[in-house]
Amino acid sequence: AFKSASSDISIHESPDKLFRDLTRRKYPDVLPHQAEMMQAYAGLPNDMQDVALQLPTGSGKTLVGLLIAEWRRRKYRERVVFLCPTKQLVHQVVNQAEEKYGLSVATFVGKQSNYQPTAKADYQQAEKIAVTTYSGLFNTNSYFDNADVIIVDDAHAAENYIAGHW
Repeated sequence: AFKSASSDISIHESPDKLFRDLTRRKYPDVLPHQAEMMQAYAGLPNDMQDVALQLPTGSGKTLVGLLIAEWRRRKYRERVVFLCPTKQLVHQVVNQAEEKYGLSVATFVGKQSNYQPTAKADYQQAEKIAVTTYSGLFNTNSYFDNADVIIVDDAHAAENYIAGHW
């Protein structure tokens, strides 16, 4: 399926401002601590690598990560991969993104040969964030070898997984 690249009408100065324009969202706004975190992130240099953001348990880290991912995808036309520790969490994040936050994301679980062609095209053309497991990225033949940005949700769970390969 061929798709033409679309352009987003407005470029938001920070991810929290983007959230306010998502018409399908179920929440009126992000929480103040989330907005503060996203504004601080938006103030960093664009080419800064290896940024870590820390929030307490239950404070909405997944929303912050998804909004940063969507903001970068739209603002810089980047291919963004959002990593989760398990397939169950991939599906949970996808559901939250679409049902609660009003974001459209692409799901990548299972064998690469079973990835949906539309999801692959959406990711490759930076039309949607790819949501997958750590193993979807950290393997010898990763489909996501051209990712511009990788966001690791539950990073503490990734440490043992990644270290196990070495």
